[in-house]
Amino acid sequence: MRTQLRGAAIARAVCLVQLGILALSVLLTGGMWGRSQAIAAMYGGLVALIPTAWFAFRVFGRRTQDPQQMVGAFYQGEIGKFALTALLFGLGARLFAQQFLALMVTYVACLLAYWLVLARMGFDFEKSS
Repeated sequence: MRTQLRGAAIARAVCLVQLGILALSVLLTGGMWGRSQAIAAMYGGLVALIPTAWFAFRVFGRRTQDPQQMVGAFYQGEIGKFALTALLFGLGARLFAQQFLALMVTYVACLLAYWLVLARMGFDFEKSS
């Protein structure tokens, strides 16, 4: 089934799917390996979710028709996303050195949200007449 999403709706969908993956991962990790692993898994999901939300806010938070401002917002959002990811990973490596696998697995699982949303959209980029 194809779903038509544009701009901010796609970003919102990615954030919501990441949030769902994060919650599921925390529940599964906590049930199987305990609280400290679940907290690390939650942090790993947040390492993916927070920069994604930052990017969405920077790019889609303002309504502008000026192409130069739109490109500027895109670059600012991407640089901020990269910096936030690096900062959060650095902090996570220090805080969760013993549980880093749970952090990484959840982070990678949350990155799948981009592909899941694209799959839901149908990968159909042809223009309809």
